[in-house]
Amino acid sequence: MYILNNGKLTRNKNIISIEDRGYLLGDAVFETILYKDKDLILFNLHLDRLISSLKLVKIKAILDKGKLHQDILKLVKKNKLSDKTTVIRITISRVSNERGIDIHKKQGACITVKVSALKNDLRLKPITLDIANIKRNEKSFINKIKSGNYLENIIAKDDAVQAGYDDAIFTNNSGKVSSCTTSNIYFLQNNKFYTPPVSDGVLNGTIREFLIRKKKVAVRSIKIDNLLKCKEIFLSNSVYGIRPVKYIKKKLIGKNFDNTIKLNKFMLDKGI
Repeated sequence: MYILNNGKLTRNKNIISIEDRGYLLGDAVFETILYKDKDLILFNLHLDRLISSLKLVKIKAILDKGKLHQDILKLVKKNKLSDKTTVIRITISRVSNERGIDIHKKQGACITVKVSALKNDLRLKPITLDIANIKRNEKSFINKIKSGNYLENIIAKDDAVQAGYDDAIFTNNSGKVSSCTTSNIYFLQNNKFYTPPVSDGVLNGTIREFLIRKKKVAVRSIKIDNLLKCKEIFLSNSVYGIRPVKYIKKKLIGKNFDNTIKLNKFMLDKGI
């Protein structure tokens, strides 16, 4: 398998330095982009969020959108994945030869891009959800970017799987619904879909942003008790698109997903 390391194609998997702070401290940001039908889906939204995240965490890395787009397509082709649905992972970490957590002026960045063929298409496949014991801190910026700090997500999802569910819903310190471990959540009220606001500890997913811009969903806070009364709920992320929620805990949400299916058709018509 070929990867991109700071703009260069390589087959060397052992490229992470012992001085890489992404490895040492989780001092990194990343994006996961879907490649399908010879296109990088919502590429500009992903890159805008990545650039914004870099600025927020003060990692100095120069990204040329046009060149990166071309380099990723070349990488896909080099790995003989041009005709397959593929997951692109861009990771940018801070590198320093100084120990400790201080940010120094001479610190550099490591930019890696990895591609993987999508093995399991989960689009529109119903999902079951637990409610995570871990609470989202809605005041923390970490929840609002894709950072290298994913331990809460990892543990919350594993707890849910061990309990017999597919994933888990995070609530925040105010008891409001935030998101799931790798996805945004949406709920139907009065025949309109809503999604929690970023201020509730939400990562602004690219599909979420797209649906808001297209006025297919609006923004509204909700608590678990009210969420359980909704007749239709779905999740979104950049890899599987959207998935309807069948159960939360043992509560059946709905027997049909007509509105979600209609929204999925809209997205497919837009090439997403």
